[in-house]
Amino acid sequence: MKKHEAIEADISSYQERIQVVVELALEMESEGYYDTKRISAQKDNILRQWGLLTELVCARRARLEQNLALQKIFQEMVYMIDWMEEMQVLLVSKDLGKHLLEVEDLLQKHGLLEADISAQTERVQALNAAALKFSELEGYQPCDPQIICNRVNHVQTCLEELEELAAKRRKELEDSRQLWTFFQEMEEAEAWIREKEKILAAKTCGRDLSSVLTLTTKHKTMLGELGNRRALLHQTMKKGEKILAKKSLGPAGIQEKMREVCLRWKKLEEVTGLHQQRLEDALNFFQFSAETDDLVAWLQDTYRIVSSDDFGHDDYSTQVRPVLRPQNGRWRNCLESLSL
Repeated sequence: MKKHEAIEADISSYQERIQVVVELALEMESEGYYDTKRISAQKDNILRQWGLLTELVCARRARLEQNLALQKIFQEMVYMIDWMEEMQVLLVSKDLGKHLLEVEDLLQKHGLLEADISAQTERVQALNAAALKFSELEGYQPCDPQIICNRVNHVQTCLEELEELAAKRRKELEDSRQLWTFFQEMEEAEAWIREKEKILAAKTCGRDLSSVLTLTTKHKTMLGELGNRRALLHQTMKKGEKILAKKSLGPAGIQEKMREVCLRWKKLEEVTGLHQQRLEDALNFFQFSAETDDLVAWLQDTYRIVSSDDFGHDDYSTQVRPVLRPQNGRWRNCLESLSL
């Protein structure tokens, strides 16, 4: 193209000389030169050859511009192929993270790669469309249309392979996140179980009725937490079963972890049940003690009254003397407990 521009500059420098020759020929014709026909014929020949030369120069420039545009597209395709090969190296990595935070970081980076691929996909489509236009030209063709189609197909194939690798990589990372999320949830469940085991191991059954009632209320709250945690653990177990069903990440340790947590959970429920039974026994005992104390106090008052020698000095004072009436049902239950 630069050489052609130099040729065009050289030809343009002759424009004035051609014009001078034409003006001279016209002047000679106007002055009545005797050999006007020969002069006119030479002028016409020069103008014809000059016109042909300029047409050839313009046609060559058009062909060069077409070829240059196509070669630029081919060069862009080479750049895109090199870029896609670099991306493929990143996408075939086997690094899927060793804990949840690392997997989340890898997924974030992969999202950036996917955005970059999506942006470059539009660029590749534009390049392919521009290249295919050159294969449909009539007349001069800067390149064999088959070669153009082959290069377009090659770039498209590389792009499709890159998109497949990106989708595969995302699936692997999401599976890895699911795996490490499962392990983290199981660890949280274990930590919660250990915490509750320590609480249950340190708990007493209370020293009086008031403390037992307070502990019973706290225990009911803990039973609610236990139910909520049970539902979460059930969901986590389902996740583990799904991971085992996929068998894509090498489920080493999943079954062992599920079995271990299930055993600890079962033990926690047993300890919780035993503690609840102890609280119920303590509550019954202190309620019994309170009722027994009330019964003893009533018996003492009754004994004091019936042991008195004061029977009244008239009919009215005799009728208004206090008579303690026991609560038959309450004391009967208390006496039955005593007999047991």
